[in-house]
Amino acid sequence: MLKLYSGVIFLFLLLFTQTSYAQVSFVFIPEMQGRTLDGLMQVKVANPAGQSQMVTLTVRVSAANAGEVVAIKSVAFQLMPGTNTLPAGLFSRAAIRFGNNKIATVCRQSGYFTEGDYEYCFELNPADASHQGETIGEQCFDYYLQPFTPLILINPAEEDKICNKRPPFFWQPLLPSIPGVQYRMILTEVKQGQAKVEALNYNLPVINQFNIAMPMLYYPPLAKDLVEGKTYAWQVTAYKNDMMLVNSEVWEFTVECEDNNVKIVPESYRDIDDLTKGNFYLAKGSIRFAVQNTYADTKLDYSIRCISNPEQQVKKLPTVKLKWGSNNILIPLYDNKSFVDGYYYLLEIKLPNGVEKRLRFLFKSETE
Repeated sequence: MLKLYSGVIFLFLLLFTQTSYAQVSFVFIPEMQGRTLDGLMQVKVANPAGQSQMVTLTVRVSAANAGEVVAIKSVAFQLMPGTNTLPAGLFSRAAIRFGNNKIATVCRQSGYFTEGDYEYCFELNPADASHQGETIGEQCFDYYLQPFTPLILINPAEEDKICNKRPPFFWQPLLPSIPGVQYRMILTEVKQGQAKVEALNYNLPVINQFNIAMPMLYYPPLAKDLVEGKTYAWQVTAYKNDMMLVNSEVWEFTVECEDNNVKIVPESYRDIDDLTKGNFYLAKGSIRFAVQNTYADTKLDYSIRCISNPEQQVKKLPTVKLKWGSNNILIPLYDNKSFVDGYYYLLEIKLPNGVEKRLRFLFKSETE
């Protein structure tokens, strides 16, 4: 009977120890932090009920069909109760081993992980040699990593001349989309003889706007008007929390009004090729474009899907006839409940000759 009690007590202590270990977990966001070697160091260790102790952290990253990309083992550091941020410089003294594959070679040279299906594993062990082989906590994260598309500015265009002294600003959204991403836009005057990048880094900004939720910014009401004859540089940064994700290029434009009496003409039907080159369109209640058809009359093969909310289905699109020769196409959207004001959509067209066109557009509910 005594042996039975001893066995039960031993089993209880074993389970209690395992439960304590299970309480240690890792806070890691692979879509943000899993893109670079430096990002791996931003993992946090949650130790809600544990005691302070010296530990080591091992990080292993492997890729499907390639194997281990990198393994990093830190020097000892102190794990405190609560959520722990890794000490600064912890991995500068770490032992790093790269795998023998192309992905590992690129990672070693650039510090970036290429596109692929990754597994990120974190293992916490006691630093005390007497507890060698024990694991305090272990957790893995799977993620298919896609590189961000360049953050492309749209309007005002590079080296453009505009007359609007309070212009709106547009840029392409960050893709792949990350929930909670925000943008920062900086606009500054370019002094005579200055390079635009230098102006952006050293001059006092005219606009320095944070927490922009959409890839557009109407001119802030409190900002001063731009001055005719002056040149301005602007740049957009995508970030989440305190982590910068990607910067756009720096573009510049000049405020120049040749004729203040020039009237604004309604939007005309622009060639679909011209529109797709810019890869952006502001659809004010409808989409209008011109296209050539050298084949027999037929229906336009097209579809529209929502980028801002991929789960949203776009239904009840009107049938559009395509005749031989030049066509001015009008696709009304304002009375279709599938379209949400301020959302981004992608129009995909397949022409009779097999050529496919794609046009990214921002839907605005106002009609012309």
